[in-house]
Amino acid sequence: MRKITTILAPIISICTLTISIVLFIQYNTLTRGHNTKLPHQDMDIRPDNLFGINVKLQDYSDEQINEILRDINELGFGWIRQSFELTPSGFNWQISDHIIRTAYENNINVIAVLTDTQLADQNPQFIQFVNNFTARYSSIVDVYQIGDEPNLQSSWGRNPSAIEYTNLLTNVYPIIHQLDSDAVVLTAGLAPNTETGPENISDIHYLRQLYDAGASDYFDAVAGKPYGFNFSPNDRRYNHNILNFSRHVLLREEMEKANDTHSLLWATQFGWYNSSESKSPLNHTWGQVTENEQSTYTIEAFKRARNEWPWSGVMVLENYSPSTNLNDPRWGFAITTQNGNQKPIASDIKHYLSSIQLLGAPHGIHAPNSIFAKFGKNWKFSDLGADIPQFGNTSLNFTFEGTDVGIIVRRGDYRATLYVEIDSKPANMLPLTANGESYQILTSPDLANRVEIIHVATNLEMGKHVVSIRAERGWNQWAIVGFSIGNKPDISTVIIALVTSVLLFVISLTYIALNNVLIRKYINQSISYLNNRAHLLTTICFGLLFWMSAGITWGQKLPQLFYKQNELIPIAITTISALTYYASPWLIISLTSLLTLLILFMIRPSIALAMIALVIPFYLYPKAMFERVFSTTEVFTLLALASTIARQILFANKKSTEISYFRFKLSNLDKGVLIFGIISSASIFGASEVKVALTELRVIIIEPILFYILIRITPLNKKELIRISDYFIVGALLVAVIGVYQYILGVNLIATDDGILRMRSVFGSPNNVGLFLGRALPISMAMAIVPSSYFSRMRRTFYAFAFLLMLTAILLSFSRGAILLGVPFAVISVAIYFYGKKSYVPIFIISILGLILVYIFSPQLRMNTINNQTFGPTFFRINLWKSTISMIADNLWTGVGLDNFLYAYRGKYILPVAWQDPNMSHAHNFVLDFLSRLGIFGLASIIWIIYTFFKHVSIKIKTTNDPIYRAITIGFASSMINFMTHGLVDASYWFVDLAYTFMMTLAIIQCIENTDISVNDKSN
Repeated sequence: MRKITTILAPIISICTLTISIVLFIQYNTLTRGHNTKLPHQDMDIRPDNLFGINVKLQDYSDEQINEILRDINELGFGWIRQSFELTPSGFNWQISDHIIRTAYENNINVIAVLTDTQLADQNPQFIQFVNNFTARYSSIVDVYQIGDEPNLQSSWGRNPSAIEYTNLLTNVYPIIHQLDSDAVVLTAGLAPNTETGPENISDIHYLRQLYDAGASDYFDAVAGKPYGFNFSPNDRRYNHNILNFSRHVLLREEMEKANDTHSLLWATQFGWYNSSESKSPLNHTWGQVTENEQSTYTIEAFKRARNEWPWSGVMVLENYSPSTNLNDPRWGFAITTQNGNQKPIASDIKHYLSSIQLLGAPHGIHAPNSIFAKFGKNWKFSDLGADIPQFGNTSLNFTFEGTDVGIIVRRGDYRATLYVEIDSKPANMLPLTANGESYQILTSPDLANRVEIIHVATNLEMGKHVVSIRAERGWNQWAIVGFSIGNKPDISTVIIALVTSVLLFVISLTYIALNNVLIRKYINQSISYLNNRAHLLTTICFGLLFWMSAGITWGQKLPQLFYKQNELIPIAITTISALTYYASPWLIISLTSLLTLLILFMIRPSIALAMIALVIPFYLYPKAMFERVFSTTEVFTLLALASTIARQILFANKKSTEISYFRFKLSNLDKGVLIFGIISSASIFGASEVKVALTELRVIIIEPILFYILIRITPLNKKELIRISDYFIVGALLVAVIGVYQYILGVNLIATDDGILRMRSVFGSPNNVGLFLGRALPISMAMAIVPSSYFSRMRRTFYAFAFLLMLTAILLSFSRGAILLGVPFAVISVAIYFYGKKSYVPIFIISILGLILVYIFSPQLRMNTINNQTFGPTFFRINLWKSTISMIADNLWTGVGLDNFLYAYRGKYILPVAWQDPNMSHAHNFVLDFLSRLGIFGLASIIWIIYTFFKHVSIKIKTTNDPIYRAITIGFASSMINFMTHGLVDASYWFVDLAYTFMMTLAIIQCIENTDISVNDKSN
């Protein structure tokens, strides 16, 4: 059996590789030119009727013209293309008047080809002719085509020149638009050929030359001539040297290369030649097909252009009847006989065109006043779009044919909701209300005015559908700008086959590799090599800064004042420098203070870390410099980083005489933080608002992680670790002192609807007071419980005072999340960690007393609104969570991106009943927060971090012999419990102070473990 599989594996691998390549080519061929996404709103609107036919009516009598145009209308064509040529003898306005008037009476639009026998000379007479023609017919004619086939010498009159034709457009385009603001100016139809000049130039090369010459400013759409020649319209060979119907795609690709993705590409002449009706056939020029093929190919071409090419304008067939000259070779294209009777192709066309009018709008962009849209009678229309009526029927229906539909809307800082159904069912791309209605909010995410596509439904069955819209509010905003219809190709079979063949190829190749000794040996060596490299790079990411600083830690050549003397001096100088930097109104003094801080941080990096911990809550009070503002937290973090790097640069070759007890090793927590940082950085690519995402990446991801890294790589002894914790408590105490002081004075308070005054201290919201102080409170409590034999009475009194003042501040913030969840669980966890089962009875008694106090002070805590399901914070919170779940369902793997929650929520997912509170920047639940911002992998990384953190905590509390280390561990563990419990109903991480506190908590727990191990090793 093994011999058979060994023989079959190479055969299977070769076969599947070949099949995969063939299927990939097939996939690319089937989708080339076929836009599989919704057309962009900037693309020009496709005409409602996409089908026209070439005529030469000036050769016929008035009665014949009337009959021909009546027949063309009955066939279902919406356009005729007619040449109006200025001759040396002048121009017959009487004939053109009759043609254009009769076309108008038969609801037929005219593509007016304006030309001259000496067009290349650009004589003033032609310019005047264009002026007179536009002025005469601007109320009826909207499409003007200047010349025909200028890429051929026979048409241009001399060797073709894209520059000369561009100059012609430059002269006539402003004239036409000045007289007819709604005009569409087409380029001349480019004759398909493969020559490179000088007599004739390929249509593709000539179009490229037009764009290079700057002609795009002087036309509104491009015109090609995708004759089929000898090939079916489904011949999907795309080659500059092949003349077929698919050549139209090559012209479109030239437009896209020139960044002209909005203009449509019209086909002003196309068809298949059958010489049976021509007395002077030119088979060698246009090819030859049978009469049946001519009919079939024409219908198939119409279908392909309509269903696959959203960028395609009107398809103008060649022709109804070329002229009265029976020897005209173009009779081979005609859909009528020389006797005036219609050929079978005419009835086939009539049948097809009548059938599609019943289907709806095809692939492409469509105007709101399209014939496929049905509005209530009170709607208003203008160039801006359709305006929702304030009174009366606010509904509309739009019939389309496709697999996807989007509504082009004008969004802004106003409140309006669209309730959308597809075939009487909820739209599958929109969130749902509690009643199961799909809806779209028209408030723009950033409140700025914008026009954009709202993708409301996808993956519908191919065929006819109706999108029904009911608007609520939004009048005077001209909210409905248009519709975008998508039509994905049915290539599921090709994709499944491609994936299957690739999978089989990989399996067979893997089997070959694993069963070949030489290959297996090479793979093992390669894996080993890559593992070493990966380990090296990972270590560098976390270890680089450590190696740069640890080598000079306690360098004896630095000023001894800061190493051997009382620590009060460097701390005092650092504090004074920091205060000078922040308070000084003079730039030069601020910069001098920063330089001083940089030097001091280089000398004593542990003080730098303590200073960062101190200023964490004051990030909302930045320092202005160089016409910009900088958070002190951010400045100190970057200074600490710079000082670490500078230490290594300056003293890389200096060896410390003191033995460091710190050994850096990449831990599971380090890996978790690294992965969290990578996932957060990657989320930028999926964010719709990249600018705000980059800001959050900098201040809430990168800089807190830098703080984490600095703590991890800096050798810290016990005193220095305690100092970081102390400074953090001092910072929190300052927040409480400022808040209580403000409360006594009655300043900077927020009043609830019930008249309750709430403290907010240095933050923008009282809830932020509860969030931050809730993290610091259990740390001060744990340190206050440390036995007096390890801490002085004064130190324990300080911690107790800080605990009581912070608790007071939390109570005065009236943050229900802190008072009812975060603080109780954190305090209980401190008690249980310290006293175990002995704490159960006191905890129970205190809990009962707490519940009684909550009941007594329930008015102040707004307890009456907790169960209110129709209004108030609980009502809005529940609706916020529902909206967030919808947001997550649409973005499960990637999330909406950093700091993009507000824009996604306000712009799409907010429930209509929650309109009064649209400015939610986070989900108010830490699980939903991480899921909505970063997706499932972001949540997994944070769960892994928390799990690993508590694993470290559990081991440390059980094994440490140092009461102070045990207290710090308990304090920070309880702080993390506050993170989770308070985070069930509010923010957890996504504020600067909370992010820094979170990363500091992780780093300090690991430093305690490393330092404690080192100390124990020394004692042993």
